[in-house]
Amino acid sequence: MSTATTAIPQDPRNKDVRVEDYLNDKFQTLGDLESLEEILNAVQTQQSQLRTQLQTAETRAEKARTATTEHSHNLLIQAQIFQQNQDDIDRRLRATTSSATAQDAAAQFEASMEKLRRLDVAKGYVSLILQVHELSDEARKGIQKDPKLALVPYNKLQRLSKDLKSRHEEMEDAAVHLVDHVEKTTGLLWDEMKSRLAGQFEEVLSKIGWPTVDADVSKVPEFGKVFEKLLVLQEPEIETGLGDNPLLPLEVLVKPLELRFRYHFEGDRQTNRIDKPEWFLAHLSSLVTTYTPFLLSVIQPLLTASANPRISQRDAVNEFVTALLPVLRRKIHHLLPQILDQAQLLSHFIHEMIKFDAELREEFGYLPYGCADGEWKGVTHEVLVVEGGFVGWIKVEKEFALSRYHNILDAEDAWVLDYDSVEPKETKPTKSAIRLRDLLETVTDRYRPLTSFTQRLRFLIDIQISILDQYHDRLHSSVEAFKMLSSTIARAVQGTSKEEVQSLAGIGGLERLCKVYGSAMFLENCMRDWGEDIFFLELWEELQARARKAQQNNSTQNLAGTMNVQEVANVTSSAVASGEEDGALFDETAGSYKALRTTTEDMIIDLLIGSIREELRGYSKITLWSSITSDPSTPNTISPEMVQPATATNTFLSFLFKTVAPAVFKRVYRKFAAGIQAYLWDNVLMRNQFSLAGGKQFTTDVGELWNVSGRYIEDPGASMKRLKAACVLLTLEDEQVEGKIGLKEVVQRVFEDNEKARGVLEELGLVGCVSTSEARGVLQRRVEAWA
Repeated sequence: MSTATTAIPQDPRNKDVRVEDYLNDKFQTLGDLESLEEILNAVQTQQSQLRTQLQTAETRAEKARTATTEHSHNLLIQAQIFQQNQDDIDRRLRATTSSATAQDAAAQFEASMEKLRRLDVAKGYVSLILQVHELSDEARKGIQKDPKLALVPYNKLQRLSKDLKSRHEEMEDAAVHLVDHVEKTTGLLWDEMKSRLAGQFEEVLSKIGWPTVDADVSKVPEFGKVFEKLLVLQEPEIETGLGDNPLLPLEVLVKPLELRFRYHFEGDRQTNRIDKPEWFLAHLSSLVTTYTPFLLSVIQPLLTASANPRISQRDAVNEFVTALLPVLRRKIHHLLPQILDQAQLLSHFIHEMIKFDAELREEFGYLPYGCADGEWKGVTHEVLVVEGGFVGWIKVEKEFALSRYHNILDAEDAWVLDYDSVEPKETKPTKSAIRLRDLLETVTDRYRPLTSFTQRLRFLIDIQISILDQYHDRLHSSVEAFKMLSSTIARAVQGTSKEEVQSLAGIGGLERLCKVYGSAMFLENCMRDWGEDIFFLELWEELQARARKAQQNNSTQNLAGTMNVQEVANVTSSAVASGEEDGALFDETAGSYKALRTTTEDMIIDLLIGSIREELRGYSKITLWSSITSDPSTPNTISPEMVQPATATNTFLSFLFKTVAPAVFKRVYRKFAAGIQAYLWDNVLMRNQFSLAGGKQFTTDVGELWNVSGRYIEDPGASMKRLKAACVLLTLEDEQVEGKIGLKEVVQRVFEDNEKARGVLEELGLVGCVSTSEARGVLQRRVEAWA
């Protein structure tokens, strides 16, 4: 510090100024001189303190310099020692490896370490393999005494195998051969233990004479013990879930039956025919039937006596069927490739499989133990899904159904009305519609046993609805052709022949339309009935549930083949997409048939009205109504011009009456009668003047139409109330006769005011039949009213 202080020169003038400022500050007046001594003492004390601080700082600085020098010296010594050590290590490495450089030495050293690591890994491999073999030997020794003793080392070996495989996958397949060896050893050990106990059980079975039906186990007491040993050996597998695997003792029990099956149905014998799957399926069914008494009396008590509830709850017959199914699966696996390209054989095979599954369910109550949803899908499901047979099968079924459909349409009597296949009071369909219904119901029976929703829906859409749509198009095109040929312009443009025109007119045209109408109504009703069938109801409910789930999840998954929710809704029911509760599978198709039926019904009415109007053309030209006189001695007869219209009406109504249902007939007749009424009103009644005799003649003529219609419908005049009221007004006598009001009084009151007009109409019973203005119009036609 002193060195630093002396090294900095100070200006004396600056010191004097500071002193001067200090003195001026302390002695501003003469009175301040009295404190001079105190100020001197304070300055001296401060000076002493500063000297002490200066000495202390100089001491500390000296110590710091000394410590820094020592630290630098020590670091230098350590660096020298490190360099000496490095040189020593390099010298030793060169001496050890005889390498020219340190890098080469390090590389050789790493190689040596890698060898040591490999030796360590090899040691671990050998140790693990030794442990695997020790556990295997222990299990082999235990199986000779008690399966439970063998299961302890076997379970350890199994856990070791799973653990090793898990580590192997984590290490990116670092020990392929070791994992393979342990897995094979574990599998071979299991096969060996199972084979040993199975061999013992086979010896016992041979003693009781198995597989004879009258096999007696009472003479062989060890039967139950060996049976139980196999169950004990399988307990770990049972605990984790068997899946489709049969119980070991039942598997051994089935072996001789399997050999017999293979002898008959997998060799060169005549019983092995690809076109006769029912033979081997019937054989399997007979085996279950044959051995059911043995299973119930011998095997079931052994299962029930087991301490393991997963065994004691099992049904012996069910387990026997489960043991037989692998035999069937192997047969199917070999048979299916041979028939996939042969449509008839494949279809026949699938249907026999469906029948076999149904027999197992219904006759033997088969349900595999532990079936998750309580419903066995059947071996058919495995054939169609697992083996991939569904695509080929539905293609075959569709081609077969379409072939049948075309045969139905090509038949000579396809479009003949069938009066015998339905009730007398039902609308008569054509024979093609009846046969089409039978075909579609046959298709339903073919896929009804299927458990897969998707497969059922595919059959419905791809086959049944597709055929219904084609038939609808055929009916619709027939209606459109009828419209086209019936058009005057179209006939002129296309040059329609006279024969074609005649076929569209009269009874021939009516029959043609009734064929379409009856067929459309029949199939529409069939679809409504099918919609109430429990099979289609269940299919509909599941379709709705799946559609709702797909929409909630905003899913685009397909519901049937490549069809999504909206596409399925377009061919089944709009309720599928909208989520409405009401609906049925055939809504869309039935709706199209209903629209066609409605259109055809309107065309039938138009045809009837048009035909009768044509017949009434001559009648409408009669102009002598006002000059007709009455002859009391001569009974009234119909006009000659009304004979043909009445005859034609009878012909039309007779055909229609026996062809359509009563409700349809009434509906058609009401509209037909309204059309004829309008024609007679406009073209006869309102265009002529009538005398009393003319009015009576007109009434007689109209009454003839009613008499003809009355053969088929009650009170036919009720559908022509306006015309009936006109006949009453036209036949009023001039004067009051036998208490009946006369023409003149009626005319007077009708034309006086509306209130009196309504009153007189009420007296005549015509209220609701004609309006006041219409009544006045009719009365104006009476020549006597204005005479």
